[in-house]
Amino acid sequence: MEKRISAMLLLLSLTSLVWSGEIKETLRAPESGDVYSSESASKGKNSGTISGVVKDKATGECLPGANVFLKDMSRGAATNVQGEFTITQVPPGTHTLIAKYIGYKEGSLSVVVDPGAKVFRTFNLVYAGIKGETVEITAQAEGQMEAINQQLSARTIKNIVAADRIQEIPDVNAAESVARLPGISIIRSGGEGQKVAIRGMEPKYNVMMVNGVRMQSTDRDDRSVDLNMISPNLLSGIEVTKAVTADMDADAVGGTVNLKISQASEGFHVNFSAQGGYGSVANNYGNYKTTGLVSNRFFNNKLGVQVAGSIDEYDRSSDVLSASYTTNEEQTKIKGLTVIDLNSVGISDMATTRKRSGGGLILDYRMPNGNLLLSNFVSNLSSDYISMENSLGVQGSQFNSISRVGDDNSNTVYSNALQGDFDLFGAKMDFSLSNSVSRQDVPDNLYMRVIAEQDQKGFETPLNETATPSEFLNSVKVYHNIFRVKHLESLQRDVVESEQNAMIDFSIPYSFTNHLTGNIRFGGKYRYDKRENDETVRWVHPDRDKPSQVFTAMMKDSLWTDLGLVLDDTGNGIHAHLFEDADYDIGNFLSGRENVNKFYYTADIDKMRHYETLARKWGYYFLDPLSSNQYDYTYKGTLYAYYIMTELNLGRYVMLMPGIRYENWTTDYDAFGTTYIGPEWYDYYNEKVTSKRERERWFPQIHLRLKPVDWFDLRLASTRTIIYPDYRAFSPYYYHDKGAPALVLGNTELVPAIAQNYDIYASLYHNYIGLLTCGYFYKEIDDLITPFTFQTTDASKINYKVPLHQTKNTVIGTWINLKDRTFVRGFEVDWQTNFWYLPSMLSGLVFNINYSHMKSETKYPYQTMVKKGTGPFGKMVYVDTTRAGRMPQQADDILNTTVGYDFRGFSARLSFLFQGNVVGAIAPRIELDSFTDDYYRWDLIVNQKLPWKGFQLYCNASNLTNRPDRHYTSTLELLSYAGYYGRTVDLGVRYRF
Repeated sequence: MEKRISAMLLLLSLTSLVWSGEIKETLRAPESGDVYSSESASKGKNSGTISGVVKDKATGECLPGANVFLKDMSRGAATNVQGEFTITQVPPGTHTLIAKYIGYKEGSLSVVVDPGAKVFRTFNLVYAGIKGETVEITAQAEGQMEAINQQLSARTIKNIVAADRIQEIPDVNAAESVARLPGISIIRSGGEGQKVAIRGMEPKYNVMMVNGVRMQSTDRDDRSVDLNMISPNLLSGIEVTKAVTADMDADAVGGTVNLKISQASEGFHVNFSAQGGYGSVANNYGNYKTTGLVSNRFFNNKLGVQVAGSIDEYDRSSDVLSASYTTNEEQTKIKGLTVIDLNSVGISDMATTRKRSGGGLILDYRMPNGNLLLSNFVSNLSSDYISMENSLGVQGSQFNSISRVGDDNSNTVYSNALQGDFDLFGAKMDFSLSNSVSRQDVPDNLYMRVIAEQDQKGFETPLNETATPSEFLNSVKVYHNIFRVKHLESLQRDVVESEQNAMIDFSIPYSFTNHLTGNIRFGGKYRYDKRENDETVRWVHPDRDKPSQVFTAMMKDSLWTDLGLVLDDTGNGIHAHLFEDADYDIGNFLSGRENVNKFYYTADIDKMRHYETLARKWGYYFLDPLSSNQYDYTYKGTLYAYYIMTELNLGRYVMLMPGIRYENWTTDYDAFGTTYIGPEWYDYYNEKVTSKRERERWFPQIHLRLKPVDWFDLRLASTRTIIYPDYRAFSPYYYHDKGAPALVLGNTELVPAIAQNYDIYASLYHNYIGLLTCGYFYKEIDDLITPFTFQTTDASKINYKVPLHQTKNTVIGTWINLKDRTFVRGFEVDWQTNFWYLPSMLSGLVFNINYSHMKSETKYPYQTMVKKGTGPFGKMVYVDTTRAGRMPQQADDILNTTVGYDFRGFSARLSFLFQGNVVGAIAPRIELDSFTDDYYRWDLIVNQKLPWKGFQLYCNASNLTNRPDRHYTSTLELLSYAGYYGRTVDLGVRYRF
């Protein structure tokens, strides 16, 4: 139905414009003066070129996104980030050249173009104001107008965060900046944005780039990219493209995010800031951030050099209350749902420090017929943490304590690119050669698990599974004297992904008449990427296997004093109180809001580390084959693509842009298959497994922009995109536990999912209104890939990869392509304006608001047991079925509101974010689905210029109301997670000239 509606709207829009006076004029028969269609060779020889720059008359700053065109012709161009424009195929003669920029008065110049000549013109536009009054453009209004103009001049559907908005009032990281745009929700980690979902599509379904260079995945398993490692101070703008064109990578199903780093502007410039801050969870005043940028141009402004850097450290500590649930089939249903009971409750205190550092070196060289750009970018996020976790199982009164410590865990991304654009005999050529790398490094994360002695209850409580998590925790009485150290374990992880990319594009202009012009664009791309995933897990089990028991006895007999402990007893294992840190301070846990104020066990980190050192030294720190082998693989992939597209302009009122893209994708995997025989942990064997696959696909794309009047345009797009499988999902690895029996494995037979996308976007703009946009989008996704757990004895369901037990069902975890089609639909409304026309102090008001509503539906597979037959001969069998649900990470509603105010040297921005609940996990039963609570937060940024030229004082306050993250199980909203990250306040000084 939605496809038919889109097609009908497209047809109606074209029909109405064809019969309008403007298009009738555009499609008139050529007259004698229109020699361009019949004498193309002569035309190419005689036509001229107009180039130039558009600037703000008062400040001299360039205006990117300005619309420059020849009056009464379809020829025109939008200015680039340097405010430059070039119009080719200009007929000889006298022309009127017009420049428009929202928020400024229109400019016009008379231009005489001789045959084959190149003419340069400069526009100095005047900021719009009330007649007879002088109006000064404010910092926030300038950034807003820059974004509006770039968005309107884009060929496709695009949202933009402009340089001025990022630099004047920056967010904490790039994810927070991107999430202020319509249709984008944020996934948080430690209270700050980490990844973004675009139009309900998970982060792994989107493409992240820096200056047009694709960033590599920072996740162990999938294709998603963390944006919290990037400081916005390094950026000059952010572009989010929501409808791809044929010259773009086809795997941007939700959208493409391009983080832009500017080139050096004319003159010597310095921008430096330093700040310190406070985090409320840990009551810590040690937060800091320092940024710097230096740029200049040399050799008559031909060579530009810009160096930028940023370093910060933040306390991202958190307190968490969690719970899990199970179904109770014996109770009467509530609201048609099976009753679910409390299964376990957990509390966690995590002290985390994150350090972020990054920098960029941009070199550009301007030549008479083109430009060269060498960009280098690096960003790193490292973290140190200590975590204390207590978990209490309702059934059987089971107690677990896990203490974790990790130092120098890091994610690093860097890229290098040589890019160029040149004018060649009237045509344009762009090229890019790039190298991009991401690395995840976990040098040695250690954790210790403490449990009650075997067959012993860890606690007692008068309450049962009907209690709330807080009630349950406050009612228990734990038995510390029976706690034992079950095991110590350490993890080392090294994931490196690199990509080398070569791309070339050609654009050739053409014209049939003065009102029917365009260009044809074609090109190709080659991409080679490699990913190596290496994990090593080692452990010692004091109360489990015989070798570890030997080591424990050795420790007690001769080495025990190394830990500063007293020999406790000679029983099996180690008493946990010998490793306890009774003085561990959990602070104001959960901000005092959840009525939980105590922990039951906290470990001494120094003793944990010492015990690990001794186990390694004496050879009793053993390799865990399951955890070490199933995540190890080497992936090599190649992709080559070709495309051709055209941009056809009918006057200034219609732009049609059809195109088609071809992509060929090959993969080559090396991984491990592990078979565990038992009963001892070392009773297993490995084999090397490989896989090679090749896929190819065509991607037709079409865009239409209709502009019946100067203050309105309508954009329509039909595009096709692809979802490649996650790295681990497509790996040939397997782990087969024959005793259980259980099997986890990748699926090398997966096919990429294909999405058909439709977009309708309307924009209304005026100096007094600003920009008002309304858009509708609709996606149909076939063969969506999802994880699936099932039980079977039929080896054909796993392509006979390993033989299965024939008398007992094997529990299998893998990935599959869904048979049913997935649907995603929604609409977006965005209004950006400033009130420059209001009197006096009120003219400094700036307002932004956007709202998005989305809905998705897919059918997830699951197994259920049914009884076949009756009486004593009936038996329970597994039956495959499906159930409907939302896409993961899809929020139904997103609202962003920002109110800014500038007056003389004072600037402030108050922002509000609302994000509706998001599905976290789809369970086999609707009663056990998990989802987040509605989330909202307030942030405030204040900036004041100081009496000394170039100096500013600023204050950033985030999460003003200390809003926690809450998750629930079931539509009955049973609390499963409450995370408190506190508020942060930063005070700093900035210097720039």
